[in-house]
Amino acid sequence: MSRRPSLSDVAKRAEVSVSLVSRILSGDATVRARPETQQRVHEVAAELGYQPHGAARALRLSRAGALGLVVHEVSNPIHAEIIRGAQAAATAAGQVLLLSDAPELAANADAFAQLVGTGRIDGLMWQGSGEDYDDELVARAARQLPTVLVNSRPRAGVPALRLDDEAAAWLAVEHLIELGHRHIAYVGGRPGADLTERRYAGYVGALRDHDLSVRPEWTVEREWDAPAGHAAMAQLLAADPRPTAVFVANVVVAVGALAAAREAGVAVPEQLSVIAVHDAWFVAHGAPPLTTVRLPLDRLGAEAVQRLLSGEAGPAPAGDPATERGIVLADPPPKLLVRGSTTRPEGMR
Repeated sequence: MSRRPSLSDVAKRAEVSVSLVSRILSGDATVRARPETQQRVHEVAAELGYQPHGAARALRLSRAGALGLVVHEVSNPIHAEIIRGAQAAATAAGQVLLLSDAPELAANADAFAQLVGTGRIDGLMWQGSGEDYDDELVARAARQLPTVLVNSRPRAGVPALRLDDEAAAWLAVEHLIELGHRHIAYVGGRPGADLTERRYAGYVGALRDHDLSVRPEWTVEREWDAPAGHAAMAQLLAADPRPTAVFVANVVVAVGALAAAREAGVAVPEQLSVIAVHDAWFVAHGAPPLTTVRLPLDRLGAEAVQRLLSGEAGPAPAGDPATERGIVLADPPPKLLVRGSTTRPEGMR
C-alpha cells in the first residue's frame, strides 16, 4: 500500500479488533488472546511493514509525547468505547492520552488554554455533541495544533471522523419491519444535532424503502440522556394511535425509555418492541435484554489517533466529499444484536 500501514490495516487483515492488535503489539501481558491469534497479528504486522512507534516519529509536532481527547461526559458508556480505542492506539504508538471533559473546558478558559497552548499535547481529538461552544473551541484549538473531530461531521474548518450512523439506524428499523411492525416511532437526541439528523435519516430511509409513512407525532427529539428518553417514551405512549415499536437513537436514551414503558405498565416486547443504536455491557442484562445495533466505537477512537499521528489532520481539500461528510468509518459495518426487547407485533404471534 502507498500510505503508512495503520493499526486498522493490521486488524482487518488479521480479522481481529483494533484494540486487540494494539495490546498485542505493545506487549500487554494481560491480553487474553490465543497464542495462534497473537502470532497471526505479529505476522500480519510484519507482512504489512507496520511499526508501532513509526507513527509517533511521524507526528509533526512531536514534543510532548501526549495526545488529548475531549469528550462530553466522561462517564458515558458510549464514550468509554471511544476512549478505549484511542488509549490502545496511543499506547501502541508510544504516546500518552490525556482525557478532558468538554463542559469543564468551555467553562474554564484557563484550563482550555493550558491544554492546547502550552505544549502539553501534540494533537487534539474532540468528540462533537452539537453544543454551541464546540465550534468555537475546536476552531481555536485547530489554530494551535493538529485537531480532529470525533463522531461528527466537519465543523469550523476542522476535519472529522464519524461512524455510519445512517446505516445503523436503517438496520435497526429494518429489523423491526422484518418482524412485521408497521407503526414505528423514533426517539432521537438533541434536536438539530447532526448525529440526531443522521440517525433520523436512516430511520426515514428504512420506512420509505418499505412504503411506510413517517408520522410526525411519532418523532420525538429531546436530549442524549436517560431522563430525555423517559420523557420521550411517555409522550409516545400517550399518542393515539400508539406505535407498536420504537427505534431509540442510543442505549443511554433507551434506558430511560424502557423505564417509562415499565412504569406505564406496557410490556416490552409483548406490547412494544424497542431497539437502540450502540451496545453496552449492562443492556444485555436488563429486563428485558435490549436489542441493539453495534457500531465500532473503539475503532473510531483508534482511527482518530492514527490520523493525528500520520499528519492527516489538516482540513479536507476543497471539493473533497470529506469536506462536507467527514471520513465515514463503514468497516466493520453495523451489527445487529437481537435480544429480548423486540418481537413480532401483537396479532402476528
